[in-house]
Amino acid sequence: MPDFRTLLPPVADPDAARADDIAARGNRRRLRVFMTVLVPVLLSSLAYTFLRPAEYRAEARIAVKPPGIVAELPVVAAEGATVTTAAPAGASAGSLQAEAGVLSSRPVIDAALVTLRAQGLDLREFGPDPVQGVQAALSAQALADSNIINVVAIGEQPGHLAAIVNAVIEAYSRRLADTYASTAGGEIDALRQELADLNRRLDDKRSALEDFRQANDIVSAERDENQVLARVKGLSVSLNQANEKVAKAEGRVRSLRESIAAGKPVVRARDNPTLAGLESRASQLRESLREMERTHTPQFMDMDPEARRMRSRLDEIETQIAETKISGGRVSLTEAEEDLATAREEQHTLQAQIARDRGAVHAFSRSFGAFKSMQEELAQLETSRSALSERLLRTEASERSRMPSVQVIEAATAPVSAFRPDYGRDAGISVAGAFGLALLAMGLTEVFNRPPRPSMAPVIVPQSWIAVGHERSPALAGASARPLRGPADAASLLAAPTDSARELSQDEVAALLHNLSAHDVVWAGLLLCGATLDEIRGLAPPDLDVATAGVRLAGASARELALPAGLFGRLQAAIARPDAGEAALVPGPDEELQRRLLCAAHDAGLDDPAGITPGTLRHTCVAHLVRQGLRFSDLDRVVGPLSTDALAGYAGLSPSGVRRSLAEVSPFMPALGQIGDAQA
Repeated sequence: MPDFRTLLPPVADPDAARADDIAARGNRRRLRVFMTVLVPVLLSSLAYTFLRPAEYRAEARIAVKPPGIVAELPVVAAEGATVTTAAPAGASAGSLQAEAGVLSSRPVIDAALVTLRAQGLDLREFGPDPVQGVQAALSAQALADSNIINVVAIGEQPGHLAAIVNAVIEAYSRRLADTYASTAGGEIDALRQELADLNRRLDDKRSALEDFRQANDIVSAERDENQVLARVKGLSVSLNQANEKVAKAEGRVRSLRESIAAGKPVVRARDNPTLAGLESRASQLRESLREMERTHTPQFMDMDPEARRMRSRLDEIETQIAETKISGGRVSLTEAEEDLATAREEQHTLQAQIARDRGAVHAFSRSFGAFKSMQEELAQLETSRSALSERLLRTEASERSRMPSVQVIEAATAPVSAFRPDYGRDAGISVAGAFGLALLAMGLTEVFNRPPRPSMAPVIVPQSWIAVGHERSPALAGASARPLRGPADAASLLAAPTDSARELSQDEVAALLHNLSAHDVVWAGLLLCGATLDEIRGLAPPDLDVATAGVRLAGASARELALPAGLFGRLQAAIARPDAGEAALVPGPDEELQRRLLCAAHDAGLDDPAGITPGTLRHTCVAHLVRQGLRFSDLDRVVGPLSTDALAGYAGLSPSGVRRSLAEVSPFMPALGQIGDAQA
């Protein structure tokens, strides 16, 4: 038996060559697009960067105290002057920003340029209108939470910028002082004139008020203290008292009359001493009689002279008491009537006096109301004069503290280096931007020029194996010896859809074909191309298509089957023999074919030779096609219709992704392409 180490040399893959060509063309296209975008963009951006003129920056800082604001938090500047860096009380960001706007205004810049021209400074670089040019180059910005204004000038002439900034600051200081002087002086003069006019009006008003007071006999500013009103007020009080007396007298007279008419006592004992004495004596006699009645009988009392005398005396005294009360009531009524008449006379007198003075009271009330109005006007004028005097004093006292000031914290100096542009930074940005734009253009080009998707057919790497009992074939003499795939390699293959078939690797197929006889290679190759044993047995010479190197299979699943060139030549030679018949292609029943495959597998050193059957070869063909992603609808065109269970089993072998048509896959195994050379 010949000893061989390898079956076939590597097979040239046209799809791989095509993919390499597409990749090479894609690389050339990407490089061309990248350079086409990179070079002009980079050159233009670098030209723009380095052709820009250098600009210089002169900066100064000043502390500004606006008019009317008293500075706080004094600090000592570099020159020794006391300035303010914190925002003064009453100063807002708006006021300082307004001062910054005044500093960069056209009148201030015009005054500064007049000074610079007098110093011989050439200002032609700022254009035909130097004021506008300087205004465009100058900027003033108030710093937050401070009274500091930052003055900056940017231009192409470093020698002029510092002089311009310092001259503008001086012009602004002069303008601020002049404006304050005119404003403050005018305000004080206006206040003084207004105060003089107000004093004159006050004097006139006082004179008119005094004349009116004397003309209307107004003694005091208090209403009740004047003579007319005081007299009327006294009369009113007296009249009220008289009215009360009349009412009391009328009540007493009415009460006395009612008591006398009813027989009631009018005079009380405490008011009449005589009556009191009589009642006291009567009381004593009654007490004595009661004492005797307690110790003596009534009969004795009637006969006793002393008792009889006491009773007689008691009757006399009681009679005197009754007479005294009657006479006292008459006297009291007479006195009450006299008092009532007196009170009424006094009432009538007071009413007449008040009636006579009522007209004078009304006239005095009108005059006094006018007097009070004049007093109120005078008081308002005096209040206005006091407020105006206080305002004038406050204005005069705070004139010096309110005076604006401008202190230079940091004077402008001539710049020694360019402020902008930063050529190195801008050049780096230009390079990075050009590279980024070129990469973006290259990416967009690739988006619209995507190459066709490469074939998903698995790349079969021929595996080494060692044949046992055979010499190396002359066709394989140049190949190096490689070991067969062991059991560990077989584990990478998926299980067959049936228990009786397994999938062979390409090395196993090559070894099996190498150990089959030339006659058996034909039917084994047809099985590996997708035909069945019944279809192979039914082949006849007319079924061969020389033009397409294929065969027409008859039966229920009639189809055209393409064959490798070597296998087609072997089939053509076998079917054209004179003794050709059914046994020319399939030498015996299925058991015979199984026996021959077992022998070849054993001789090739394959694992489990008994498991290799004609169904194994056909299953290997189907698995080869399915693993490439062939659509099941196109699978029938190669192997004929399969059962539902078989298709379900083969679905697990198909890779994920887009399914491929028959034209997009490789229909032949690499081992089948070498049949002609191997069996030559």
